[in-house]
Amino acid sequence: MQCLEHVRLPANKALGQHFLRNESAISRIVQVVAAGASVLEIGPGAGAITVPLHARVGALTLIEKDDRFAKHWQQYCDLSPHFNVIHGDVLRCLHDAVATHNPQWIVGNLPYNISGPLTALMSSLLLSGGMVLMYQREVGERILADPGSKTYGGLSVLVRHHYMPSRLLSLPPGAFSPPPKVHSVVLRFLPHGRTPPCSWDVLQRCVRIGFAHRRKTLRNNFRNILTAQDITALDIDPGCRGEQLPYSSWTRLANAVEKRGQRVKGLT
Repeated sequence: MQCLEHVRLPANKALGQHFLRNESAISRIVQVVAAGASVLEIGPGAGAITVPLHARVGALTLIEKDDRFAKHWQQYCDLSPHFNVIHGDVLRCLHDAVATHNPQWIVGNLPYNISGPLTALMSSLLLSGGMVLMYQREVGERILADPGSKTYGGLSVLVRHHYMPSRLLSLPPGAFSPPPKVHSVVLRFLPHGRTPPCSWDVLQRCVRIGFAHRRKTLRNNFRNILTAQDITALDIDPGCRGEQLPYSSWTRLANAVEKRGQRVKGLT
């Protein structure tokens, strides 16, 4: 394959860019991905992960919003087979990119300002390989949190629809240029191989409602959708809060809501 070259351009703070420069971390991230795989990288930026990843995989597609970096990577499209660049906002083009290029893996040093909604979006995608993603430490801890934890929330539930998340490594601010004001973590998401027991779309809507008011009970948050008796019939205490429910309980709620088929505000 044509050898890619790093870009020497300053980070754009407005886009939340912080370029990874720790060689050990870069190597560990790249080595998780199976050799010869088809990969989608989000936000390649200066190419710290992109260059070694391109040398390892069989096909690589990049999604880059920054005009400067997109222009740099696009010059390789005609020279390197199985290399593609999508110049756009990942929140708008992710699903089309996955449908078109069919990646086995997604890799990314995610822009911290959109990592929450982007992770929710990616959790709907079942990839045969998995994902290796970098987060602000606090976001990573929310994703890994177990029921009952104060950090357990919607992302904790949604990512478990298709994946088992785990911590790959932790990184201090000095691992990046420019250094962010926060610590970072890299998480690995591997498919758990089980058939999801409910629709992801309905699960997402239920999670949104269940965590809309964290201090309220399920009885109150779902009062216009399910009765306390309905929730009890699912072997769930209607006096519980959303943060107390494991993924399996959320799927039972989602199936009950879907079966009820009510089109109410927040569920359409």
